[in-house]
Amino acid sequence: MATRRGLVITDRQVDRSDALLWELKRLLDCGFLALVTTAGQPITTASDEDHPETLSLASLTASAFAATRQLAEILNEREFTLLFHEGDSVNLHVAQVTEQILLLITFGRDVPIGKVRLYTQRAIVVLARILREDDAPDTQLKVDEFYEATADRRIDELFCDNGPDCLTDPA
Repeated sequence: MATRRGLVITDRQVDRSDALLWELKRLLDCGFLALVTTAGQPITTASDEDHPETLSLASLTASAFAATRQLAEILNEREFTLLFHEGDSVNLHVAQVTEQILLLITFGRDVPIGKVRLYTQRAIVVLARILREDDAPDTQLKVDEFYEATADRRIDELFCDNGPDCLTDPA
């Protein structure tokens, strides 16, 4: 059984991803872009309008991509990293960015699929690099022996009835 690692994305990574999605939207003149997890949770979107079905799109896209992974396995392929649906007026392009993140793009039939593929391939490289970066400051508390002893003494003083003198050994 495979274990799933937790997905942690910093505010800076989201901001940088947002900027890239908006630039991609401008270049492709597409309707809706989103980064979603393979578990079906939206991470961020780029759209001129509030899309009421974002959660449904994320969930269904993740499910379709999971099915595509199973198809690859059945066909003895390592993986399929792209999913494309063509409609009468809207197309859906889904590409794998990282093991846990997908890029979802909707665009009209007037946008050439070759253009979408070309720009998306480049965007995936940049997004993967953004999402791999771990440039957040180390927020783990580091305690040395002096700090620990000082903290213990201060806590004892707070709860001692006689003030700091109660810490001295009467013997």
